[in-house]
Amino acid sequence: MKIKFFTLIGISLLLYSCDCWIEVNGKVISSNTGKAISGAKVEILGRNLNSTSDQNGKFSIGEMTGFCYDPKIKVTYDGHKPFIIELESESDFQSYKLKRESESVNFGEPFYPDPKNRNTYILSTWIDKYSKDFEIKSDSLIIYLNEDNLVKEIERIKEKLKNKNSG
Repeated sequence: MKIKFFTLIGISLLLYSCDCWIEVNGKVISSNTGKAISGAKVEILGRNLNSTSDQNGKFSIGEMTGFCYDPKIKVTYDGHKPFIIELESESDFQSYKLKRESESVNFGEPFYPDPKNRNTYILSTWIDKYSKDFEIKSDSLIIYLNEDNLVKEIERIKEKLKNKNSG
């Protein structure tokens, strides 16, 4: 009887010691306007956990789980590029892995950054498919979502190239 009792206590302590609270708090902001984004979907990938940012762009998502893991967070909002980050924790430091991917975009016709030089032109460029800007403030993940507007993005790139060649 004593052996069963101590075995039960040992198993209970083992199971209790395996509990881990995973929580991510943060804020979603438009990188174009600097304003909070209300209604952004925040999820921990592979865990079936979802949350939505409130009217101030703030969110909190988490769970009590049997063992600790490094959460992979995905944030989406209509008209904006998605953001994906994996938060890795060691005992004395934190690291971050961003999802980065680019796609080639054709201009349709040659673009001449220097209108005086018709020998140098650009036919296409690379554009990020994901938002990539974030910061950590007071243990909160601040995420800046980029607008997903291909026409505006190409115009910004062309303007930068023109300014670079005119100065």
